[in-house]
Amino acid sequence: MQWLIVMICLYAGVATARTEEDQSSASNSSGPSGAFYDQCFHRPASDCPTSTDDCPCKRIQIAHENSGDSAVICCNVNNVTLEHGFSCAGANNSFTHIHIRNATIETIWANDKRWRLLKSLAITDGSIKYLKDQFMMMTPLICLNLSNNALIDIANNSLNRLTRLTTLDLSSNNLLDLPNLNSINDRVFWLDIAGTNKLWCQNIYEYINKTVEKQIKFNRENETVCSTNKTWHWFNTTEHLSLNQLRYINLLQLECPKGDTWQCHCNFQRLDIVQRKPPKLTVSVDCSGIQLTELPEKLPRNTTSLNVSYNNITVLDDLGTNPYYGDIREFHADYNNISSINKLEGSKFLENYDLLSLRFNKIKSLPGYILAPYTHEKTYASSRHVKLGGNELHCDCNTAKSVKVWLQTRILDYDEVLCENVKEKVVDLESAKMCVYPGDWTDYIYYIIATEIILLIGLIAKVSYDYWIFKTAGYLPWPANKMPKLPCDWLCET
Repeated sequence: MQWLIVMICLYAGVATARTEEDQSSASNSSGPSGAFYDQCFHRPASDCPTSTDDCPCKRIQIAHENSGDSAVICCNVNNVTLEHGFSCAGANNSFTHIHIRNATIETIWANDKRWRLLKSLAITDGSIKYLKDQFMMMTPLICLNLSNNALIDIANNSLNRLTRLTTLDLSSNNLLDLPNLNSINDRVFWLDIAGTNKLWCQNIYEYINKTVEKQIKFNRENETVCSTNKTWHWFNTTEHLSLNQLRYINLLQLECPKGDTWQCHCNFQRLDIVQRKPPKLTVSVDCSGIQLTELPEKLPRNTTSLNVSYNNITVLDDLGTNPYYGDIREFHADYNNISSINKLEGSKFLENYDLLSLRFNKIKSLPGYILAPYTHEKTYASSRHVKLGGNELHCDCNTAKSVKVWLQTRILDYDEVLCENVKEKVVDLESAKMCVYPGDWTDYIYYIIATEIILLIGLIAKVSYDYWIFKTAGYLPWPANKMPKLPCDWLCET
């Protein structure tokens, strides 16, 4: 898995300029022996005309020269001196191989008639910024070498007419995009972009499939990286991917969840940089709207985002127990039939998540543990968010006191969470209204005791009144005189 580790480059300044001889040596050693430069004409700086020569160009004998082939090298030229050099070298526009070194020319025009008979064109180690227009029809160019310049733009259609081109060297330039290479589908094609680190990965990605068919071969592949950010600046820490990582992205679909009647979509999301951990390429998986009834059993490695919205999922057990879900930080399951999230208690997901979206499900209650903010080193509860809009909770006093406050601080769509048993939004609940408890049978004990005390006081008063009447009037008032005699009354009479 070593090849999965992301190459992160920090450019802190401009490197010390290399000598011409060093540049020449690097160019000559850039390709695999006998493969990349077989058809290319490239000469070292030592073959340049000397400073005492009147002509900045000179003809060169080439070892694989065929009948009618001629080669010329020009050094330290501009637009004016280059035209003079071609003339004084006796090329007479019939040369087939050209190498121009250290040219102080800003723009090269591909439709220049001087290139119409060329088999190999190398313009290296100079300050070329632009290649404009298209090469002429029927130009027999096999090798085009524009390495070690300051190229920032090549016309997208510039190479479309080069039906014999098999070698393109754009290494060590400042390009953001590659020109259109779709015209090379019918032949093996060597491409060198090593050191052109500003190239946008998305621009290279479309050609990765062609390497599987062995049509495009990348020279110096282990030294080639691309930028995941098109707005690249040397003073920023930027994210780069190696070609091997782009191949991994291409093969990612093989690991993407799929069934007999459904297929998820997987894409790389970003470089995940965590302190004290090696950086890694993370994956987002989209399984929305494919009629799933349960979560996918397996996910690609390093999956940090999963979207299963618009399905018929009822439980989230895998999110808390399946090891393939161990890196999930963003989970979207909107518009499903999920009724409970209790199985997430104690899961790794609740320790690591950044976003949990469960909008428009059938959740009736929230467990207490999810309401408590989870914090650990370098992690803050405020960075964790939940979406629950469209769910209808069973609301009670606890909902009005605790859940309501939690919704307002942690739920992004808190004003869309409703009550099932009360026709109100949770955020509109009033504690005074929701926390009135109905009485039970124990409340009546006090009424019974009060009644008994009143009756007792009344009985004592009645007895006292009867006794007073009996002593003063000699008879008992009603109803005492109607009461039957008790055994104790006989004792009193005697």
